Amino acid sequence: MSETAHNLSKTVRRVCRSCAERKALFRYRGVVKADRDHTLCFECYRAERDRRRAQRLTELPAAQLLHRPAPRSLTEHEVEHRRRMLVHLGATRQA
Repeated sequence: MSETAHNLSKTVRRVCRSCAERKALFRYRGVVKADRDHTLCFECYRAERDRRRAQRLTELPAAQLLHRPAPRSLTEHEVEHRRRMLVHLGATRQA
């Protein structure tokens, strides 16, 4: 193999395997890695991570996603306070 071909192969190995535009991240906290997650650039890694997260969310039942407490009704004091706030906002918008 010629020196040019050798250097070119090194360059090809250092780019992101997904987009082939940016430099791949081979180090993580100072340790050299060479697995699927470390042969990607940061943007492609993040996209892959988000894709996996979205896939896991689609597999969850809808009941697990929406476990919010039931809305409580407002007290008379809170209702009156909100009415006063709306009157105040209306007056400031006209000025």
